[in-house]
Formats: sequence, structure tokens, C-alpha cells
Amino acid sequence: MDRRVYFLAGDVLSNAVTGAATAWLAAAIVDSSWFMPAGMLAGMLAGMGLGLLMMPVFVGLFGAMEVMLPVMLTAMLSGMLSGMASAMQVPTIPLLLLAGGSIGILVLLLTYAIDAVLHSKAS
Repeated sequence: MDRRVYFLAGDVLSNAVTGAATAWLAAAIVDSSWFMPAGMLAGMLAGMGLGLLMMPVFVGLFGAMEVMLPVMLTAMLSGMLSGMASAMQVPTIPLLLLAGGSIGILVLLLTYAIDAVLHSKAS
């Protein structure tokens, strides 16, 4: 993974935006009357779809392989967690955006940590 400032900022931006947008979309789809696993599945599918739609924007700016894995993982996790939370109660929009953005940053940190471990084992 590239460590230049432009690409680091792009990774943070792409994951935070994708996480926040996916959390909002999952909450818009899932109602509090849904069964939690159904909300989780719907949120994951919404996240996968939204991640694929947002991919061309971020890939064009920051590179394909650097963006694809963390953004899709962020979209799925953010959608799943927001879908489950929306099935339990109706969350507020600022809380959804903050939670989704935070999930995106955590996924990015996890991705960078795994990349560092794999590079240390290879060399």
C-alpha cells in the first residue's frame, strides 16, 4: 500500500465517505420492525451495491487495488452493523454518519496492519 500523503488521505476519505453513506443507506432501507439477521443481510447487500457504485470515483483518483479491498470491506461491515442497529431502534442521522465513518477508519487501520504483517513475513 502506498504511504504517500495523497494516497493516505485518499484512503481515509474513501473509507470514511463509503462507511457513512452505507450506514445511512442501510438505515433508510431497514425498519425497526425487521428481524435483526434480515436487517444485517439487507444492510450488507446495500453496502455491496453502494460500494460498487462508489468504486469508479475512488479508483480513478487513488488506484484500483489500494481502494478496492478496504472500501468494499467497509461497505459490507458498515451496512451490516447499521442494518442490525436499525432493526433494533431508529438511530439518528449524525450517529449513523459518525458510526459509518468510524467503521471505515477502523477497517482501513486493520487493512494497513495486515499489509504490514504480510510484508514483514515476506522479507
